Amino acid sequence: MLCALCGKKLVNNFSPKIPIIIGVSGGADSLSLLGTLHEQGYSLIVAHFDHQLRSDSTKDTQFVREIAAQYKLPFVTESGDVTAHAKKYKESIEEAARNLRYKFLFEQARKHKAQAVAVGHTADDQVETVLMHFLRGAGLSGLKGIEERIILPYFDPKIPLIRPILHLWREETMAYCETHNLEYHEDPSNVSNDFFRNRLRHNLIPELSKYNPRFRETLLRTSHALQGDYALISELTRSTWQKITLAESEKYISFSLSPLAELPLALIRNIIKTGMEKLLCGQSNISFSMLESAALFISSSQSAQQIDLASGLILLKEQDTLYLTFDLANLPLNDFAQMGDSAIPIIFDEKPVRFGDWILTAQCLSFTPELKNADPFQVTLDAALLGENLTLRTRRAGERFHPLGMSGKSMKVKDFMINVKLPKRARENYPILYMGDEIAWIPGYQPSHLFRVTEKTQSVVLLKLEKR
Repeated sequence: MLCALCGKKLVNNFSPKIPIIIGVSGGADSLSLLGTLHEQGYSLIVAHFDHQLRSDSTKDTQFVREIAAQYKLPFVTESGDVTAHAKKYKESIEEAARNLRYKFLFEQARKHKAQAVAVGHTADDQVETVLMHFLRGAGLSGLKGIEERIILPYFDPKIPLIRPILHLWREETMAYCETHNLEYHEDPSNVSNDFFRNRLRHNLIPELSKYNPRFRETLLRTSHALQGDYALISELTRSTWQKITLAESEKYISFSLSPLAELPLALIRNIIKTGMEKLLCGQSNISFSMLESAALFISSSQSAQQIDLASGLILLKEQDTLYLTFDLANLPLNDFAQMGDSAIPIIFDEKPVRFGDWILTAQCLSFTPELKNADPFQVTLDAALLGENLTLRTRRAGERFHPLGMSGKSMKVKDFMINVKLPKRARENYPILYMGDEIAWIPGYQPSHLFRVTEKTQSVVLLKLEKR
């Protein structure tokens, strides 16, 4: 029997009293998994998904229903138009079938409070997967193949997917079925060379076995070795992620740029890959070349501040922060003062002006205070030159500014904001202090040369912008 071949229970650390959702197609692999788990006393719910890829696919559903009845087990089923789904989301048939099938299985797992979802992948599936990833081009995460136990966050963040017979070959599952008089049904599509995996199975693997009769075993050992290496890198990636990640949400992830840029390129690639997988919910192929471009962008001092990645994702450098997001509008503006369209009058020694999360105070003094740490959000200006027609408002197109230190020369406000690296997304609503139509101070950056304190100054205005 199958459990004698593996010499141990197929699943460990699972309770026999809590249900396991078991995906059953009707083939030898899933039937042998069902039979063995049933023999070992686990509480099972048989689940079958009809992909509607054949006109007679409902016969498979009825077959699995009868098998479940034979074992006196609960049976759940669902169908979905895989072809339509693949077309809508621009996925391959295989990818669409997998996504719809897993979506169904994990929905049932949540509904029935199952402890796991079990599927009947074998060592043959592992070999085919590794070879497929190699031919398409993949890094370590692809070449390690599939795992015996894994969490797929897109489908469920807690319930694991388990593959209890991943160490067994397909011929062993067929032998189990024959020994136990289980008549399995093979999907006719498994014979068709229209699918990439089938071409590997029927054509390429037999050809490669002519060069190495134990090709399958060799590739399987390679995948096991790479899984160990991948586990080591994953742990390093996880610990590094915790150190350099500033914020994480469904819309963006931010990183501390300087420490990230100093990491080895291989580790940067894994950090960005992790971030992309989180935001894309594991639904996109992430190429090595894309990750390499991202790593080089992060580690270099090039002037470019933004690059595009897959599926609409953007990498943005902003001061010492790196953002990974779909849309710049998703990014927070907490560190940049922002105000509405209406101008706010500023009166000396009155109550502080409040807007958003920010407070502006203006105090008239007969002496010039010593500003601590040259805080760019504090400034002293000549009170007489300022007068009383002070307002706080946002910039207007074409306005010019006389920054202190330029000997009275002016420049466009737009150019000044670019030079001081005020992010473009923060410029439109950034507060600026005006005396009439003349800019007196751009908080956080520079006062105007025209209102500077000189030897002739008799009184000053102390202005301070603070975040609540």
